[in-house]
Amino acid sequence: MSSQISVKPYRRAFRQPLRTAHGEWATREGFLVRVEQEGRVGYGEVAPLPSFGSETLAEATAFLEQLASQPEMSAPANLPCCAFALSVAQVVTERGSLDPLENGEAPRQSTPHVSDSQLVVPPRDYSVSALLPSGSAALRLADEKSKAGYQSMKWKIGIDPIAKEISTARSLLNSLPSTVRLRFDANAGLAASELEQWLEFLIPYRESVDFIEQPLACGQEALMSDYMEASGLCIALDESLNGSDRERWLKPNAWAGALVIKAPLMGELSQQADRLAPVAKQVVFSSVFETGIGLENSLRLADLLPQIFRPIGYDTMDAFNDGLNYLQAAPTICTSDRRAYDPDLIWNLI
Repeated sequence: MSSQISVKPYRRAFRQPLRTAHGEWATREGFLVRVEQEGRVGYGEVAPLPSFGSETLAEATAFLEQLASQPEMSAPANLPCCAFALSVAQVVTERGSLDPLENGEAPRQSTPHVSDSQLVVPPRDYSVSALLPSGSAALRLADEKSKAGYQSMKWKIGIDPIAKEISTARSLLNSLPSTVRLRFDANAGLAASELEQWLEFLIPYRESVDFIEQPLACGQEALMSDYMEASGLCIALDESLNGSDRERWLKPNAWAGALVIKAPLMGELSQQADRLAPVAKQVVFSSVFETGIGLENSLRLADLLPQIFRPIGYDTMDAFNDGLNYLQAAPTICTSDRRAYDPDLIWNLI
């Protein structure tokens, strides 16, 4: 069956540049992909982050330009963002929908094996972890998010001097309700000595700490595991899951802590679902600041993993002011809102 493929590049300016241990991020660039086959249309998003091990924008551009004239091409493994976008779009063109309820089918009651991409499940609700800005600005927003009903929050660390960050963290932990759990995301930016300082500080607050996310660089997983065992605090892997050794850490029993999954960076849909199903209880889905198309496609992968229970990191709706996100910022992404998803509207805005 022949397909017609169209591609639109996008460039989005953050309302406020995002500060992380990797530096300041001011613009988000990527592509929307439209696949049409026998009257059915599916959409995908290519959202590269080469600092996380994906293809570069230039590599994605070269492949997508070739794909437009050769629509039967498959994305190679070294272009995981392209592979994810195409695989999700093509499932829709094969079925007409990724929601079986729209096709008159009964929902599945157990985790499907999806190496056959025909297997899908209905959408569901997800609790959302609030994203706090770096520095002391987090204190004001944390109070607002708590009052709005968020039960989980993530704060970027490894940016300002450690003494200043720990002082702010103490204020955060002491001011928030006991029901709110915090995540501390270092983006692989800490030295081992700094991690030790953070652990020493956080141990007394362990009931309020969800996890520390990727405190050390890729390749230092054994050391992070030792710190996790000694401290009793959960450490999550993020950058390590997109590096050259990523397959190792996604195997059952390979890592004791949480696993932060950025689906648009990790390859073909059904392969991801098969790989993540055995470790789903450890999985935390997280945004790459994609448009509403990439967000919904990531949630469709999460829908295939019913054992996921941690709040997802998709408090990114307010990061841009361009209308390319179809949801409003809220502590829960509801099924009713997801059913209002219309990728045509997003496509036509570019």
